[in-house]
Amino acid sequence: MALDIWMFIGLIDAFEEEGADHILDRLEGVGIDTIVLGDLRFGSSPAYPPTPELYSGCETRPPELAPGDVPRFETLQRAVERAKDRNFGVYLHDWLQSAPGCINDPEKLRYGPARTRDVVRSFPGVDGFILDGPEWGYEIAPNRSNLFRCDCDCCRTRAAEWGYDFDVLWQAQAGLKDSLGNLGSLPPGRRERGLIDGLDALISNPGLFDWFRFKTDSIENYVGAFADTARSLEPARKVACGPRLPAFAPLTGYNFGRLAEIVDFQCPKLYFWQHGIDGLKGTVYRWAETLCAWNPGLTEPEALDRVRELFALWVPGAGCLADLDAPLPPEFFEQVALSEINKMRERLGDVSRIRPWMGLHHGGVRMDSGELEHLLQTVEQGGLTTLIYWHYSDMTESDWRVVQELVRS
Repeated sequence: MALDIWMFIGLIDAFEEEGADHILDRLEGVGIDTIVLGDLRFGSSPAYPPTPELYSGCETRPPELAPGDVPRFETLQRAVERAKDRNFGVYLHDWLQSAPGCINDPEKLRYGPARTRDVVRSFPGVDGFILDGPEWGYEIAPNRSNLFRCDCDCCRTRAAEWGYDFDVLWQAQAGLKDSLGNLGSLPPGRRERGLIDGLDALISNPGLFDWFRFKTDSIENYVGAFADTARSLEPARKVACGPRLPAFAPLTGYNFGRLAEIVDFQCPKLYFWQHGIDGLKGTVYRWAETLCAWNPGLTEPEALDRVRELFALWVPGAGCLADLDAPLPPEFFEQVALSEINKMRERLGDVSRIRPWMGLHHGGVRMDSGELEHLLQTVEQGGLTTLIYWHYSDMTESDWRVVQELVRS
């Protein structure tokens, strides 16, 4: 069965550089008929003008469209209109909808929906929105996606409203951090853990369970506000969100099953590269590296085993951190990647509600076309029918050939 691939056009300058019809022709030529746009910005400036009266209840002021960017905005408008004329689906990924501050800051729930109402005035034909965050952290490396946050006043206020004792939650996350820095006290050797092991850990520490519940409630509250806004404007307009892999998602506050009651589909991130932002190998590397720093005497192989125990994620053949720089072997896709796809299907059921993001790098070590082919074949083997490719301006001619063969097979 052929894959239905949607194309992310992350650099909207492409419409100026190539022309809308040239891009749409190329996509149509390989069987792609849906595009996802974002970020909606020209450099550091917004790509559409604000409607000031929509923000009357907001403290945050929307950014102004620079006068010199008006022709570029009009070019983008025409590109969206042209795509709709040619029966392409058009979704927005990042429409500059996030206000500064914590996810539980009430300003985020005022400004984000206002921005959503605003963007459809400029692009009324869009078919839906794909939220990319915010999310809670899922890494332990300093200055990264910090698992151990946040204790701001907004979180404390929200926790009290929902019946949580925030001091208990905060003590529980501190206890988790302490335990990760005390792995030397554990018996040596790898342990294969399962669902009941996790249940045992949460029963023994109800405060930790509540910490994760609070994160999940926060995400649902945020995503729900956007979904309500989008559907109030047009009931048929779709709303989606992009969680991490199933192995990471609970740490970020994303519960696939509960979010399925709010959004139309979900876009988990099949990101596997090394270093940079958000790749599985990079995350495994940073977790293991940090565990070694926190636990003097812990070896790299032992740290990789601890990461495997936590997430059921590993790279076959990797015995030390340097091995993660090598291309992913076929066994990784057959065992680890396929397992994560199977978890998506287990948690969501209907494959039409799973449209994963897939890319080859994000500032890290670029995966090659051979790895791309393995990944696309694994997506098919896992029974998925559609995905979002990140991103158009990054594709090599070799990548285009691989995608074309899979779309048309």
